[in-house]
Amino acid sequence: MKTYQYLKDYLPVRYQANAQQLADRQTCYNFKNGNLNDEIKSGFLNKIQEITNGEKTSWCICFIPASTKSKTQTRYKKLAEAIQTAGYKVAINAIYNEHDHEAGHLTGKTGNPIEGFGFNTSEIAGKKIIVIDDIITRGRTFQMVAEKLETMGAASVTGVFLAKTFNPDYHPHYDPTDDYDPSDYYEEEDDYDPSDYYEEEDDYDPSDYYEEEKTYNNYNGSYAQDVEGWSDQDIDDVFDGDPDAYWNID
Repeated sequence: MKTYQYLKDYLPVRYQANAQQLADRQTCYNFKNGNLNDEIKSGFLNKIQEITNGEKTSWCICFIPASTKSKTQTRYKKLAEAIQTAGYKVAINAIYNEHDHEAGHLTGKTGNPIEGFGFNTSEIAGKKIIVIDDIITRGRTFQMVAEKLETMGAASVTGVFLAKTFNPDYHPHYDPTDDYDPSDYYEEEDDYDPSDYYEEEDDYDPSDYYEEEKTYNNYNGSYAQDVEGWSDQDIDDVFDGDPDAYWNID
């Protein structure tokens, strides 16, 4: 994975949140809608200053596109202006949508999240690139963008994100009001023996005991997943991997 930094943690809506997590979540939504407060503007500028060590001539700042061209402009316009005012080269169209994602469910989608992206080589070649986006979860899109930029001549690629998704599913006893300590929930001395739970004579079929686990990682930040609670599997199956197609449901 390429190097990246982020400002906040993002806790998806399906999880109980404390006051700070609620505030951070709202900040993410506001940013998606083009609202840039002083805290977030300063946070991005400080990260860029830290990464570049104040050297500006060899760096270029660009953005991972939103689902449509208009959303990309709305989301990043104010931040791009602030970064440019600070003296950095900004190329908001260095990475762009060749077509809007709303049409994706009509034309068909693949598992490649950057399939619809175009790249302006003239803005990229020979530059050290900082890529900005709102939320990073697994980092697949960022990794693929970084690899593409390097094949087009970028000297280096670093990511800066508003937030990184925190997934309490990896912490099954997570409580937003508690200080989480894994040792509170299991004893190292416990000897686990599967025979305590089933008989050797039984015909064991895993499908008798569980269904395929649903995940909620790939479409964080979308209305379909964060608000309506659609899983990755549901969005892949029902919407062909396009969460924006949710709006076509009657």
